[in-house]
Amino acid sequence: MEARLIRYADDLVVMCRGNSERILKGTRAILEKLGLRLNEEKTRVVNTWKERFDFLGFTVEMAKSPRTGKKFPLIRPSKKAMAQIQAKIKSLTCRRTLALPKVIIIQKLNEAVRGWVGYFYYGNCSRNMATTKRFLEERVRIYLRRKQAKKNRGYRQYPNQYLYANLHLYKIPTTAPWTQTAKASGRR
Repeated sequence: MEARLIRYADDLVVMCRGNSERILKGTRAILEKLGLRLNEEKTRVVNTWKERFDFLGFTVEMAKSPRTGKKFPLIRPSKKAMAQIQAKIKSLTCRRTLALPKVIIIQKLNEAVRGWVGYFYYGNCSRNMATTKRFLEERVRIYLRRKQAKKNRGYRQYPNQYLYANLHLYKIPTTAPWTQTAKASGRR
C-alpha cells in the first residue's frame, strides 16, 4: 500500500489509493508515538475523484482537462482565501480611510496583495488572480472617486494605466505560473 504524506507545520494530508481506513489508523498510531493526536473535527477521508477538500488555503479537486480530456489535480485559492483578500482590500479602500493620503493606501494595498499573490500564485490560479485584480482595480477607483467626490464610475478619470503608471498599484499576474514555463519551453 503506497501513501504520500504532505505536511506543513501541524497540518497534513495523507494521499493513498484504497484502504484509507488502514492508512488513517496507521497515521494515528505514528502520531501517538510522537505524543501528538489528530484533530478529529478536522480529520476526514475524502475520495478526491468525487469531492474536493481545502488545505492551507487552497482548494484541491480532480478536474477534467477541456483540452486533453484527462483528469488532473486542480489547485486554486479557496473561497475563504478569496473572501479574506477581498475583505482586506475593501477595508483599506472604505470611507474610513479617505483621510489618509493615496500614497499610504496604495502602499498598504500593494503589501497585502503582493503577499497574498506570493502565496497563492500556484497551480490553476488564473481565474482567481484575474478576479482579485478586477476587484482591486474597482475598489481603488471607488476610493479615488470618494476622495475626489466624483459621482461617475471613474473609468475615464482613473483608467488602468493611471492606476499602474501613476499610482504604482501592484499589478496582479493573471496567468497561472505553469503557463509561463510552458511558453518558455515551447510546449504550448
